[in-house]
Amino acid sequence: MAATVREAIRELLESTLQTVDALLAAPEGELAMPSSHVCALGRDAWTLITNDIDHEKVHVGQVAQARYEAAITPSPMERLVAEWLEERARFIGSLIGLTDEQFNSETEPGGWTYRVAAKHVLALELDSLKTIHADREARGGQA
Repeated sequence: MAATVREAIRELLESTLQTVDALLAAPEGELAMPSSHVCALGRDAWTLITNDIDHEKVHVGQVAQARYEAAITPSPMERLVAEWLEERARFIGSLIGLTDEQFNSETEPGGWTYRVAAKHVLALELDSLKTIHADREARGGQA
C-alpha cells in the first residue's frame, strides 16, 4: 500500500477500475460458481464478493469512528471531494448493466440519452475545473 494518503487513494481508485472490469467481464453464471477463497465461507463467488463489500463497510466504520474520536475533520475542500466521489460512484453505478444500445437510447421519450447525460456530467466537471483554474490565474495564482 502506498505511503501517502493521495497515493493510497489513487491506488484504491485504480484497483476499483480493475475490479469493475474483471467483474463485468466475468461469464454469466460466475457468481453461482463455488469459490475456494476462505472469505466465501465454503460457498460461491457471490458470497465472496458480498463478503468483501460487507468487510469494506466494516472498515469504513472503523476509519470514521477513529477519525471522530480523534477529532480529525476534513477541510471544506476535502469534504467536497469526498462527497463528489460518492456521487460519481453512484452515477457510474447507475450506468452499470446498460447495454451499449440502451446507453445510446433516450432515458425518456424525447429526453437525453444515457450517453449524453454521462457526457454532460463530464463536460460540466471539466468546465468547472477550467473556470476554477482560470479564476485562480486571474487572481495571480492566489486561492
